[in-house]
Amino acid sequence: MNSVVIELQKEAMDKSVHTSDLLRKAYVVARKLKLSEILEWIENELNGYKGEVPDYRIAHGQIRGWNPYNGWIPLMFEDPEEGEAVSKRACGQSIAELEHLVLNGNKNSSLHMPYPQDMQRHLCKGFGFETEVSLFVGQSALIRVIDSVRNVILNWALKLEEDGILGEGLSFSEEEKKSATDVPQNVNNFYGEVHSPQIQQGNQTAIQVASTINADAQTISEFLSTLKSELDGLGLAGEIEDELSSEITTIETQLKSPKPKAVIIKESFKTIRTVLESASGSAAGQLLIELGKMVFG
Repeated sequence: MNSVVIELQKEAMDKSVHTSDLLRKAYVVARKLKLSEILEWIENELNGYKGEVPDYRIAHGQIRGWNPYNGWIPLMFEDPEEGEAVSKRACGQSIAELEHLVLNGNKNSSLHMPYPQDMQRHLCKGFGFETEVSLFVGQSALIRVIDSVRNVILNWALKLEEDGILGEGLSFSEEEKKSATDVPQNVNNFYGEVHSPQIQQGNQTAIQVASTINADAQTISEFLSTLKSELDGLGLAGEIEDELSSEITTIETQLKSPKPKAVIIKESFKTIRTVLESASGSAAGQLLIELGKMVFG
């Protein structure tokens, strides 16, 4: 009887086999061998990711905004590091969805990934008007994700063979099951660490965008508390004070989020700096110094 592990290797190299079908077969193998970490990865690929994604699922593209007269136009950044930080998005769709997009598109088609509303509001400042802003990713990015999944399954199946785990049909001996649980089957060995752009893994209060923000959530919160206590003494016009309060609220909302977006915090701090530079109150100078140390180096 044929080995299911050898069949998995052959099908991983056969482009006529859909990757979603390959994953289901790999799921059966992992379930029978009781490999929980591999099972979790397969379930995420089949059903879509709800949180962090593997590095191969980070898509890079071009940010564009909708212009009613000229169509989709690119957004240019004064700060290249900032542009790089927001020009990549996690692609969490299921493999079946990605395969459908590839099969029904063409080599020149692009994936249209709209930004969340809070991010859209800040990116719109670069256009000078409110509009829809999206990340446009080439079809090759989807193909890269699908191929990466096939490679993970192939490498895993090869490792099983190296460990003497082959299976007969869809069955495994007790010795093979024991060997599978005794030998580490860490899925990270096959594709690398999970990755969440802009936020450090394992520390969601740390903010990191190419070292342009040098403060943790606690330091930022303390600065905002001081700023709010000094609002009345800054001598701001009502409209300007409202704008400043709005930016403070935006940052506070981001800090409460399980995945704060550093680029949004940085944009709000830029607005706060501009307001403070025009303030007449004596407290504005000290606040600008603290802001400069904390955010702008």
